[in-house]
Amino acid sequence: MSLALRIILLTCTSALILLTGCDDSDSLQADRAARFTTATKPAPNPRREPLENLIRRDLDVSTGLPGAPRFELFSEYKGEDIRQVTGVAGRSLLLVFTAPWCPHCETMRKSLQTMAEQEKGGVQVVEVNADTFPVLAQEFNIAKVPTTILYTEGVKLRTLEEACTPEELTHFIHNVLSENGE
Repeated sequence: MSLALRIILLTCTSALILLTGCDDSDSLQADRAARFTTATKPAPNPRREPLENLIRRDLDVSTGLPGAPRFELFSEYKGEDIRQVTGVAGRSLLLVFTAPWCPHCETMRKSLQTMAEQEKGGVQVVEVNADTFPVLAQEFNIAKVPTTILYTEGVKLRTLEEACTPEELTHFIHNVLSENGE
């Protein structure tokens, strides 16, 4: 077969594929949308919805307005990848190792909840039960409870090995962050 004939055959085949493979009829669009639709979340349709409605905006915990990512101010560690927990951006994180048998940990838990609410979303607190997750406690070299580790932008800044009041915790966080230029 000559080169010219091959080129013509390739051109015709490509044109045929393009013409038959690019059917954007309403029935095909509906079939595609059905694959990405759930009972609670309809598929987005850019032709019908403005772009602002397609962008997910969560409520800012401090103002209640759209814009900032949603997160729990105080939560318990449930076994997820610890790097995802400590690698938060845009706020400080207190990773607190406690134990259910420790009376100081109960006092610390109340202080942490109060402090997290007072900071209005600037600090996230994640409590880790050292008895439930002993491998994680060993990985972080936890010798006693309660132990609080301060992270910001995924970087470990300082460790505090004692129970504190909400005011002491706030003072600790602000001092460490000011030392590190945050």
